[in-house]
Amino acid sequence: VAAMRELAADGFRFIVITNQAGIALGVVDPEEVEAIHRSMVDRLSAEGIEVLDVYLSPDHWDSGSTTRKPAPGLFHEASATHRFRLDQVLYVGDDERDCRAAINAGCGMVLLSDEITLEDLPANRRHCSVHRNLMEAVDMVRGYYGLEGER
Repeated sequence: VAAMRELAADGFRFIVITNQAGIALGVVDPEEVEAIHRSMVDRLSAEGIEVLDVYLSPDHWDSGSTTRKPAPGLFHEASATHRFRLDQVLYVGDDERDCRAAINAGCGMVLLSDEITLEDLPANRRHCSVHRNLMEAVDMVRGYYGLEGER
């Protein structure tokens, strides 16, 4: 949240793209997931962090869904709805599937992990970096967008 707050102060806004196979498996109610997302967006908003939208795939991992990461369907939907270029996006995730989804969508990727290294990740012609947490990535994100001297 602290990292997002810093980035929000620089004018960044956020979109969440998430897989929620628990819905397809019947272990979590879709309304419960929606309530969790509303609570997250409200809590972040109270911190001055704007979440433009939350996109979720409720599909099972074996479904062949075009919206379930690593497929890029939700990235394309978000791009079309909010009118941004995917080749200018840094997608932040904490799983290799997130990296594959970013590659499939044509985004740069920022992986948050203290176990996976760059060498473990698939090649990406866009930006690719690994950080232990988002706070450690803030300066890199600023630099990527040409904001390094503005804070």
